[in-house]
Amino acid sequence: FPVTIKEGLSAAKVIYGRVRVGGTIVFMETTSSSNEYLHIIIVLAGHEVYAIDDIYFDDELVNLDGSGNATGTYANYARIEKGLGTDNQTAFANLVSESGGLWTGNHRLRGRACLYVRLKYSQDKLPNGIPNITAIVRGKKVYDPRSATTTYSTNPALIVADYLTNTRYGLAASFADEIDQTALAAAANICDEDVDLKAGGTEDRYTANGSFDTTEIPEKILAELCSSMAGYVTYVGGKWVILAGAYRDWE
Repeated sequence: FPVTIKEGLSAAKVIYGRVRVGGTIVFMETTSSSNEYLHIIIVLAGHEVYAIDDIYFDDELVNLDGSGNATGTYANYARIEKGLGTDNQTAFANLVSESGGLWTGNHRLRGRACLYVRLKYSQDKLPNGIPNITAIVRGKKVYDPRSATTTYSTNPALIVADYLTNTRYGLAASFADEIDQTALAAAANICDEDVDLKAGGTEDRYTANGSFDTTEIPEKILAELCSSMAGYVTYVGGKWVILAGAYRDWE
């Protein structure tokens, strides 16, 4: 179960596909003479993400209007703003104006997907104190050589290639020189194959949806990513070869 924590030092989280995650609280302060408002910044991922979708307080979905103000249960008691972690991300303007100089325009959290949550004190609405705040996130955009585009995807083969070539937290392999692109395209096509469902309709044969910390061992990360497509990755002749699970006639 995802949990949001407060730590002085925490590993960055990497998110691929769509998954519900907690994060790390990097800022928490109260404002107003009676400490009526609590301001919280939660870092969800150590990179840009495609989208931050639903927000939960404990197990309850928090409905938001177009300005990030809560409706329903937490109307007038919660406001939530989202930062996708772009490299040109700006600081949360409302927090800058309301924090009394504790959060400034220089606190941009570039390259960090994050939430800014403002809670209004209420024993009725928050009887157990600060809730466990989590979010459903559509994670990192990945490159697809078949279309020469970079966008959100749950395709495990493309995700493995992204991890192998990522220079921030991956193995920093050269995509042009160290990835067998013919094998990658074939594996990606297998993952995208439509599989009929008993109830009707189809779904992709393989998808990857999850997260990991950058402190985890790369070998373990690769094994888990490959398991989502019943495949494996191997290094042959100076290139990474990515294979998805499928029948092959070797004759």
